[in-house]
Amino acid sequence: MPEPTSRSAERTREPRFALVLVMFVLSGATGLIDQLCFSKYLGGIVGSTAYAVSAVLAAFMTGLALGAHIGGRLSRRVTRPLRAYGGLELLVAATVALTPAGFAALEPVYIALVKLAPHSVAWLSAARWSLAMLLVVVPTMAMGATLPILCAGLGPSAPLGDQDAGHSRERRLGRLYAANTLGGAVGALLAAYWILPALGLSGTLFASASLSATLGIAAIVASRSGVELGSAQAARSAEPAAPAEGSAGAVSAVVPARSEYLLLSGLAWASGALVFTAEVIFTHLLALIIGNSVYAFGLILAIFLCCLFLGAAAVERVKARWGTQALTLSLAGTALALALTLPLWDQLPLLFNNTGEVLRSFEAREATRAFCALFILLVPTTLMGLTFPLLLQRVAKYAAVGALVGRLTAVNTLGAVLGSLAAGYWLLPALGSEKALLFVALCFGGLALTTAFVLGAPRRQVAWVIGLALVAALALPRWNLAKLTAGTNVYFSGAQPADHILMLHEDVQGGVTSVAEANGVRTLYTNGKFQGNTGWEMNAQRYFAHYPTLFAPRLEHALVIGLGTGTTTGTMIAYPWRSIDVVEISQSIVNAARQYFGDVNHHALDDPRVRLVVADGRNHLMLTEQRYDLITIELSSIWFAGASSLYNAEFYDVVAERLAPGGVLQQWVQLHHVTQRDFATIVNTIRRRFPHVALYYGGGQGFVVASLEPLRASQARAARFQRDPRVAPTLPEAMEPGGAIIRRNLLSLIDDALLVDADLDRFLESAAQAAQVPLEELVSHDDNLYLEYATPRGNVLPWSARDELVQTLQSFRRQASVDALRAP
Repeated sequence: MPEPTSRSAERTREPRFALVLVMFVLSGATGLIDQLCFSKYLGGIVGSTAYAVSAVLAAFMTGLALGAHIGGRLSRRVTRPLRAYGGLELLVAATVALTPAGFAALEPVYIALVKLAPHSVAWLSAARWSLAMLLVVVPTMAMGATLPILCAGLGPSAPLGDQDAGHSRERRLGRLYAANTLGGAVGALLAAYWILPALGLSGTLFASASLSATLGIAAIVASRSGVELGSAQAARSAEPAAPAEGSAGAVSAVVPARSEYLLLSGLAWASGALVFTAEVIFTHLLALIIGNSVYAFGLILAIFLCCLFLGAAAVERVKARWGTQALTLSLAGTALALALTLPLWDQLPLLFNNTGEVLRSFEAREATRAFCALFILLVPTTLMGLTFPLLLQRVAKYAAVGALVGRLTAVNTLGAVLGSLAAGYWLLPALGSEKALLFVALCFGGLALTTAFVLGAPRRQVAWVIGLALVAALALPRWNLAKLTAGTNVYFSGAQPADHILMLHEDVQGGVTSVAEANGVRTLYTNGKFQGNTGWEMNAQRYFAHYPTLFAPRLEHALVIGLGTGTTTGTMIAYPWRSIDVVEISQSIVNAARQYFGDVNHHALDDPRVRLVVADGRNHLMLTEQRYDLITIELSSIWFAGASSLYNAEFYDVVAERLAPGGVLQQWVQLHHVTQRDFATIVNTIRRRFPHVALYYGGGQGFVVASLEPLRASQARAARFQRDPRVAPTLPEAMEPGGAIIRRNLLSLIDDALLVDADLDRFLESAAQAAQVPLEELVSHDDNLYLEYATPRGNVLPWSARDELVQTLQSFRRQASVDALRAP
């Protein structure tokens, strides 16, 4: 006997639908890659503060929401969905290919707008959002419209008496959503580990645009060849006449009843808000636990999306098992999973504790980070991934499925924007991550109870699950803050010693800022990474002020980028500087410096000459009109995501423009856990802009002093400062042969120079030859992102690599070049 027509048609459509799924996976990958590149471009223009990043995120998500809404409204007019999808991909390709030029033209516009109201946070946020929207609105709207448009081709809804066709639409809609999510996970992983490091920003965008264009052409060709999904018009023509309300044929209505539509919209909004709130908290915690590198953030995003994909892919099985109760149970399960995994978070750093001798390769350590993230995210995030696809499947039975999917997606996206902003600006600072996760779990539980009452799920069982989640969360032990902030992920070494945690503050800008005390030494950490202390690091922190001040021709205006413990600024105020601007991106660091390091920084922030600016250092230099006699930069590590933007060629162009005649740049350069090629790239990037450069070594750290004019240190002025009772106590300490501790003579600091000008050039040429590349290639740009992706790989090197590098540098040292730095 022949099969029913709907089933044979279903089999006929399967091969072409598989083609669409492959396209949608690739579409999700390109969309995620485009978003990452847009964020990096805009970060270089509007800054990397939380406000700036939030404005960019809001602009991107607004474009997606608008696209979903408009795509949904247009979906019922589309006669050939695959062709329309191809057109959207071509539009994405064209606009993405043009964005590098657009971003290049955006910077002067941004600077002009900011100068209209430079101190207004509201105006700055509005300017950032508007400019971001100007460039990303078209491609993001096209991206957002693709799912609703394709939904128009899922086929007609179930005719009376035939549920197979309706189930087919539900399955197809769920698979489309899962495919796009999988593509995002793949795109995040490939972008972080291969595409961006290999192609750079513009090359990655052009490659992504090329793939989008290929997808668009392939979709249009397939549509013209007869491989079409169906059409909204065909769906409408296949619909039976609208039955009476409440009849068996109500499944074929065009749209749901108003009450159901409002319920679905509310759930879509809440789902987006809660999932993205959780994502912000997860990322915040995992940055503390597995690392802050660009690889770590790419890994976190990829695993989060992968878990959402697993949830979306399981929707068919979950719905077959639980039916109409699936949505309620998935929400309750998420609440329980979040509560039960809560006590595991502070145990995760143990995975990295003293494993460096075993896990010596970059790949092995990244695999460990991936396992850690997957272990803690798998169950709760997979359950979260069920929610929105289950909501989408509830509208698959309606004729206006494309319009409904578009509306729900737009509402879900707007909820996601609000959730991410609320998590960063309110939830984390107010509650901390532990209580914030508990709050999210309770919200999922409340949502589960709401759906149980409205949709008729077993309320008692749901209440028991939520009660169990609450009891577990409250009864299980609280986090051990010393373990959580141990910083074992940095070098896979032992935990940082801590007798007491004096301070721990969480926010979206500074991550987790903590102050620990051990053996009477107070240490400042950001996400478990050392920033400075009141012990052995004091000498190095003072060198940041002493070295460059020796060469500054005038002590008028100075700029300190990176406050840290404030010791450098505290040393600066000992000199007769007329004004000192201090730019620090994290308010938490400022609070820590004031409260816990005032004794070593001499309460520098209270000095009337010091002006504190909480902002992105590079963005401050772009926007200010002040010319500085000294710009000194003290960062933690180059491998922190975003930190390398202060080591790229474009940044040094800005610095050179903001230096007064004869002005001096001083910058910390990493000597430990860095390859010779990467170190040479750091120095050569500076050398390409500044004709006069001296490399110093003091306190176990590297320092570069650079200027557009010859570097000369006045011995007479140094002797005068040596006698100054304010300067003398700040001079670094040294041990005499007999073991006595003395203060160093200021003039003796000049001899700490390792390499100067021509000697530095000889080292750079040797390093280029050893790397078998032209010297011109050893430069890091905003586009090639070399240092951002190369330096994290150096963390696998042993500490002895620093000594080997210093010995190599010393082999090029000539005392005559160092003596030439002295002036009368």
